[in-house]
Amino acid sequence: MTADQMLSALWRRKALVGAIAAAIFVLGAAIVMTRPSIYEASVVVRVEPQRPGEEMVQRTVSELIEQRLVTVRQELLARPVLQKAIEEMNLYPELVSEKGVEAAVEQMRKDLTVRVEGETAFELTYAGRDPQVVAQVANRLPAIFSEETLKIRQTQAARATDLFTEEMVAMGKAVSNWEGKISKFKVDHLGELPEQMEMNMRGLERISAQLQTKSEELRTAEARRSDLARARNAADSEAGRLEAAESGLSRTLTQAKTQWTPDHPEVKRMERELGDISTQRKDAEGRMFAERNERTRVSTLITNIQKDIVDLQKQAEAYQARLNNTPRWAQELAVMNRDYEIARTKYQSVVSRKVEAEIAQELEAKSAKSLFNVISPAGVPSSPARPDRMSGLLIAALVALALGVLTGTVLEMRDDSLRDGTEVRERITLPVLAVVPNMQGKTEKRILMPMAGSKNSVSSPTSLN
Repeated sequence: MTADQMLSALWRRKALVGAIAAAIFVLGAAIVMTRPSIYEASVVVRVEPQRPGEEMVQRTVSELIEQRLVTVRQELLARPVLQKAIEEMNLYPELVSEKGVEAAVEQMRKDLTVRVEGETAFELTYAGRDPQVVAQVANRLPAIFSEETLKIRQTQAARATDLFTEEMVAMGKAVSNWEGKISKFKVDHLGELPEQMEMNMRGLERISAQLQTKSEELRTAEARRSDLARARNAADSEAGRLEAAESGLSRTLTQAKTQWTPDHPEVKRMERELGDISTQRKDAEGRMFAERNERTRVSTLITNIQKDIVDLQKQAEAYQARLNNTPRWAQELAVMNRDYEIARTKYQSVVSRKVEAEIAQELEAKSAKSLFNVISPAGVPSSPARPDRMSGLLIAALVALALGVLTGTVLEMRDDSLRDGTEVRERITLPVLAVVPNMQGKTEKRILMPMAGSKNSVSSPTSLN
């Protein structure tokens, strides 16, 4: 169909096309005008970088707060945040009573739009029918998200602190066990430890010097005892000789007294000689007694020196045994000290990390209020964001007109009526001799005469409208 034919067809059916277009427009306008007004409120939140830096305090929460912007949409649309907002602000009461909280959460996800702005900010938009509620929800959701995020971060920091505390207790027990083992080992091998090796060597040297001294004393005492033994024999001979001489002289004096008077010169001489011999005998006996005591003393001294030498030899053997065992215990003690140092180093590291974890936990708590900053709070919208009624009416008018034109076109294409000579010539192969004009609705018979040479004639009643 050409454009002229289409326009003619639409004009012939202008009443039908107009009725259909009007009906569809009225239906579309009713739909547009009866749709509820939806208001939108937006809030812009900026995430402040954490301070102080990692070079000052080692963080226990590995994720930077700025990195959460990558998943901020998923976290804002998470069930805990939305459910808390629904319960706190009593949103979707009918939906909650009919289908439960899960359906209300799904509906709220549809009403929320989250868009990241730059590297440190995001925009949250909430749509609803009540402008006051829309603004309240838009302003409250970032606060709930901030509370949930900080709660998670503080839980992570507290968990890290508890983990370091448990590890510190375990490592402290390990260090105490190693200290107890080392202390018991040192007590069990006291005197044979590596740090006592120099003392043992000095002790051995001292004992050796004392042994040498005692050996010299022993040789001197033994020499003295030999001298005393020789002197004893001589003293015993002198005392015995003097005693025998005194005994003989006493008998002679007794015989002389029987012969002579006491004043006799011979008697006097013999008495003097007897007194001298008696004195000499007593002196010899005194010397012999002193020598006997000296021999006893020297013998006792020799015995004591020999005992001291035996004791010193035992001490020297003990010191030597300690020195011999020192390398063996040194190796075992070195292994124990190595394991102890490893455990102690780990313990000190865990203690240091625990202190840092506690500081980081305190900083997380203190910096909680400054991590999320609302730079553009949501205001109460004055006009609905959708639907756009003018655009809706325009679209309804265009759709109605299009459907009307489409209906007229389809009806025209399904109509087999012939309305002018051109259509007759196009659709009938027989030659057209004449065309009767429109007779204001009257029906006439039109006879198409064949051309010369045709055997048959065709009579075709045609209604011309």
